[in-house]
Order: sequence, then structure tokens, then C-alpha cells
Amino acid sequence: MNQAPSEIPSSDQARPPLGLLLCRDLIFTTKVRDTAAALGVAIEVVGRVDRARGLIQDRHPRVVFVDLTAGDLVSLEALREFRALAGEEVWFVAFGPHVDGDRLEEARAAGCQLVLPRSRFASQLPDLIGRVFRDGPGAG
Repeated sequence: MNQAPSEIPSSDQARPPLGLLLCRDLIFTTKVRDTAAALGVAIEVVGRVDRARGLIQDRHPRVVFVDLTAGDLVSLEALREFRALAGEEVWFVAFGPHVDGDRLEEARAAGCQLVLPRSRFASQLPDLIGRVFRDGPGAG
């Protein structure tokens, strides 16, 4: 079964996902989904711009996690469009290489409320998921 991360079926197709992960890194998507599942949260992985657009419009996720290394999926233009489609109530959490300060700043400029180096995102993932899904984005 050779599926791209964007084609990995959700473990719970009947319910809309509570969160989206814009990412094309199969290893990292597994880490995020497994962490979320252990906390009782469904995260849907998205690897294509058109699919991200559709899910944001149709399923109104609570959070969108943004891997800044995912190329055109998370271009500045795409992030701005996703933010506009999602509305202010959806929290965007972006993460990327700590050495790519320009890209991290672009994510902030595009409206991502939280922007972290990838290592910090990974180490804080359980707490981030808890904040978003248990307490709400503005908590803490």
C-alpha cells in the first residue's frame, strides 16, 4: 500500500475531523496522528491544496497544524487563503525548521496564531492538542 500522506484514510470517516495537519512527511504525520489518537482526537492529514481548501470550508476544523516544509501546500498565498476560509475561530499552528526564520515570520504574517520551530512543536504536541481541544485555542 503505497499511499501519499494526503491519501491516508482517516480512522473515523463518519465524523468530521477535529483537526487538520497540512503535511507531506509520512513519518511526521504518523507521530502527530498517533499522539492525537492517544488523546482521543481525530486529525486528518492533508497533502494537497485543493483538498485542504475543501476540508477547511466543509468540515470547519478546530485547528490546522501547518508543516512549513510542505511546499506549495503551505505557500504564503495558500496560508492566507486558508486563514480567510477558516475564519477567526480556527486556530493555525505552524512549525518549521528553526534555521528558516524568514519562513516562520511569513507564517505569522499569513495569520498563524502560533509559530514554532519543528523540534519545539514535536516536544509540545500533547500539550498543544490539549490546549486546542480541551481548553480552546486561547487558553493558557
